[in-house]
Amino acid sequence: MQFYDRPVHTASPSSVAVVPTSVLPDRFRSIFRFPAFNPMQSTCFSTIYSTDANVVIAAPTGSGKTALFELAMLRTLVAPMAAGALRGGDAKILYIAPTKALCLERSRDWAARLAILGLKCGMLTGDTATEEVETVKSSNIIITTPEKWDATTRKWNDYDRLMSLVKLIMIDEVHILKDTRGATLEVIVSRMKHIAPHARFVALSATIPNAEDIAEWLGANGSARHEPTKLHLFGSEFRPVPLEIHVHGFPSKSQNVFQLDKLYDSKLNDILDTYYAQKPIIIFCPTRKITLTTAKSLVKSWFPSRRVYSSPNVGRTLGFNDPELEAVARIGVAYHHAGLSLNDRTLVERMFCDHQILIICSTSTLAVNLPAQLVIIKGTASWIEGSVQEYTEFDMQQMMGRAGRPQFDTTGTAVIMTTKDSEENYAEFDRREIVESSLHTSLVEHINAEICLGTVVDIASAMNWLRSTFLYVRLKKNLKYYNLGSTYISHNVDSILERLVTENFDMLVSSGIVTTELINGKQKLAATPRSKSMALFYVRYETMKWFCRARVGMQLQDVLSLLCRADEFNGIRFKPGEKKFYKEINCTPNLRFPFKSSDFSEYSDKVSLIIQVTLGQIELPVYDGSSKHASTFQLDKVLIWQHVHRLASCLLDCTMQTNDSVSTRNVLELARSLHAEIWDSSSSVLLQLDGVGPASLRKFQAHNIQTFDDVRDMDSIRVETVLKLGRGRGIKLLQEIEKIPKFAVSLKKVSETKDTSAGHVRVGVRVVVDMVNKTIVRMHRRKMITVTFLLEMTSGKIVDYRRAM
Repeated sequence: MQFYDRPVHTASPSSVAVVPTSVLPDRFRSIFRFPAFNPMQSTCFSTIYSTDANVVIAAPTGSGKTALFELAMLRTLVAPMAAGALRGGDAKILYIAPTKALCLERSRDWAARLAILGLKCGMLTGDTATEEVETVKSSNIIITTPEKWDATTRKWNDYDRLMSLVKLIMIDEVHILKDTRGATLEVIVSRMKHIAPHARFVALSATIPNAEDIAEWLGANGSARHEPTKLHLFGSEFRPVPLEIHVHGFPSKSQNVFQLDKLYDSKLNDILDTYYAQKPIIIFCPTRKITLTTAKSLVKSWFPSRRVYSSPNVGRTLGFNDPELEAVARIGVAYHHAGLSLNDRTLVERMFCDHQILIICSTSTLAVNLPAQLVIIKGTASWIEGSVQEYTEFDMQQMMGRAGRPQFDTTGTAVIMTTKDSEENYAEFDRREIVESSLHTSLVEHINAEICLGTVVDIASAMNWLRSTFLYVRLKKNLKYYNLGSTYISHNVDSILERLVTENFDMLVSSGIVTTELINGKQKLAATPRSKSMALFYVRYETMKWFCRARVGMQLQDVLSLLCRADEFNGIRFKPGEKKFYKEINCTPNLRFPFKSSDFSEYSDKVSLIIQVTLGQIELPVYDGSSKHASTFQLDKVLIWQHVHRLASCLLDCTMQTNDSVSTRNVLELARSLHAEIWDSSSSVLLQLDGVGPASLRKFQAHNIQTFDDVRDMDSIRVETVLKLGRGRGIKLLQEIEKIPKFAVSLKKVSETKDTSAGHVRVGVRVVVDMVNKTIVRMHRRKMITVTFLLEMTSGKIVDYRRAM
């Protein structure tokens, strides 16, 4: 079977006859804000718009690939021959991008431009609220990240109608297959080939040397059309704005990323003086902390001494949540990374586009299309998952690709700052890095998910599933890369896969996550409640092993300790000089669970202290040099909170499965505390009321007002007296307390049966839970409110547990 057509290599832009947008029906032209497609888009036009074949296109960053997605959407949703009549009924289009930022950019752009055709966009990312899932179901175009779509399709039987309507799957930045996160993209594409076999795939990539492998992978499971995947390849000459690359190597004896940054800091002003052209600049930095220190350094040294930019923001209040970001943005420089709030990231992007900010200092993960005339890569190595790693070629391409704005610049400039030893590696940036699979690094988690879906039940079905992956394509061509160990002496890929499958099955069974059962005389794998929880909440195998070993009767401190040991936090290590900062925290009098020894050695110690400081509303230590540790504390907290809620939910499932009411009750208490970011049993819970800050809380505490019920018992005059508020403002606070749900629980015995021979009494009870607010409260701070009910015996056994809206 032929998986893909012979690749089309286009020699040069000048050899292409451009296609005018006038070839499209009238109502489509307003989507495209230009009179003709560029040479790259014109080359692909007929393949994208006039056929239903799968397509892989590899082209330089900034060459206009988004328009190809839009042509594919028009092909899928609108019949050209019908001059724009919708076809396919409720057909859905799926757009998958590697980051939330890129998803948000596409959502805003398409929602505005495609509304004229009556097309609706719905975004499904990790930040999407529960109620927005319904919006996605009613949308024509679903915009999502690989992780969120993986979570959705892991329970795809709940969405079988939605999945059957998916007719086009668009994959942006498909070359991320090589990254750690690429494994998720790989499995969802393979899964969609199974559950939506008639869907068309359009995958776009940066320029890569083995795009044929991606085309083979997409064509590996033939669709109903049995039409080979089309492959178009374009070189750097198709970039609309030519790119000038300058490499500056500096002598250094150290390879420490932070010491190197000090070296680069001392050279940065000279680099800016040389290449600054009174146009926007992006400086890529190796860590989140360094984005902040670089911005502050520029404010202190380059801006005042050169007088190169007159900021329109001086003296203004800009609206940033981060006070340090607010301060530097007034001068005309900002920083951007995933640890900032969505409001701050969005505001930085808007002000940069509006020329209110001259320089953005960003991490390499900046995915939003924010082009600048000058891009500076401040160091070619970054701190990634606890170690220093060189940027990949794709990382470099993505960063340098931001240089040059097609509508404003005739050329873009990229400056690479590196060590003298590495200078030669970048002097001629023409390396081409093969895209390899990363599925083997997290295979056990993904196999477990497929067992839960029923895709994998034995070795044969696991082999069939693996043959649909990109890993299978690359194993056949570069087995040595995957370093599977000396036991894999065979060069037969199928026998190697069988060994891999067997090892992963043994891991899951031996840890009690999945089980085996005899069906029709054959041994089959079967999902358990634990394996389903692991898949549903996206938990790593090493973490699940810890959860499966949880002892019965855990107290709150035990639950916190177990949660902090999760493998998801493995990258949150103590950095140089930080231990003093955390020793000060450990000595804080109101820390709930201090460590007896402050000789911290485990990452779990740091995670625990960060969580306890947050829940205890504890002020961070202040001493000479502590501010830099306070900044990294906040960044680490953001990383922790990306995981804690789903980890707590998974741990809750595990304790319930052992019928352990004591542990379950304490997991629930910690989960509530984590959601509120306040200890559940603390008077600080009043901070959840809008209008109550630290000062108001202290006034309440001075009058022994500790709970929501204490506030409910007050009248407006008493509130105003305690908080020293103006007349009438107490009513507003009492209105806020009504937004907090209040429940009444009643229990009534309805039956009693005695077994005198066994000495047992069986009692039937009826429990009623009522919300007693004046009006039913369904939402709080944009989150749906749920009621959790736990009935337990004094022996520590669960009688009943349920959760409802």
